[in-house]
Order: sequence, then C-alpha cells, then structure tokens
Amino acid sequence: MPYLQNASTFLVGALFSFALYVVLLRFWMQWVRADFRNEIGQFIISVTNPLVLPLRRLLPSIGVIDTATVVLALIVSLLKYCVLLLIVGAIGQYSIPKLLSLALAGTVEATIYLFIGAIFIGIIASWISPNSYNPVLNVARSISEPLLAPVRNLIPAFGGLDFSPIVVLLFLQFSLRLIVAPLYGLAL
Repeated sequence: MPYLQNASTFLVGALFSFALYVVLLRFWMQWVRADFRNEIGQFIISVTNPLVLPLRRLLPSIGVIDTATVVLALIVSLLKYCVLLLIVGAIGQYSIPKLLSLALAGTVEATIYLFIGAIFIGIIASWISPNSYNPVLNVARSISEPLLAPVRNLIPAFGGLDFSPIVVLLFLQFSLRLIVAPLYGLAL
C-alpha cells in the first residue's frame, strides 16, 4: 500500500508543481515585460486566463503587481499541499495558518527554482548556441536578466567569463535557506 501512496504523492506533486510553475511564469513574464507573442507565452496565457481573469475582477492590480496571479499561485500551492496531506492522511494535523505557511513557502521556493532554472538554461544555451533564437531561451533570458544585470555591473567579466550567474545562483541558494526553510519551519 505505501507504493500506491508514494506513486500518488509523486504524481499529484508533479502535476500541481507544473501548474504552479505555469502561473509563476505568467507573473514573472508580466513583471519583466517579456514577449508573450511566442509559443510559450501564448500557452501560458491560454492556460491561465480562465482562472486569472475572473480573479482580476475581484483583485485589481496593486501598482505593477498582478495580485490575481499572485493569489492564484498561492491557491495552487495551497491545493497542492492540501491534496498531498490528504493522501498521506495528515491533513488533520495542520491548522489553517500552518497550511497558509506551507503555501507561501512552496510558492517562494518555486519562484526561486524558476529563477535557478532560467539561469541554467541561459548558461547551457551560451555554451551550445549563444546567438540563436528559441522561445524557451527567450523567456529564460527575460526572467533571469533582471537578476544578472546588476551583478554584471558590479563584477566585470574576467577573461571573457561572466561570473554573474554564479553569484546570483549562490544568492538564490542562500535565499532558499534564509527565507524558505523558516517558512516551512512555521508549518511544523
């Protein structure tokens, strides 16, 4: 029986994580004003619009922050943890504040991993084909560039090597330990 439970938690976790990454991609692509006219952008808009547009009527944007998309990301993360806890039979051990802490931690963690993935995609693409166009590469560069550009201004390239991705990746890993771990700790 634990095999079925393990397989179920894996599948549910993967599906909800994919949905969370799609919603977060929408938020961050809007934030950095990425081009939505490619296949990735069109997919994200078509998948998330049925949920974001009704939420926008209830939750208007605050400045440049699309609150509807942020709330949707938190809802997806909350649903993920609720379903996972239901599968393992531990939902009764968690209060609403603890579930909300789990949802916030999961959303922040997914955001950090989204940035890490975007930076790695940019690094690998720079080795393989630095000047080519690809919709995934375009989105990854759009998302990672606001993090990399300030570090590039502080740390110049040495011998043609750009060390800004390493510095930003170290900062993101540090953020996982400094921000995400305590948020998960609140839920325990």
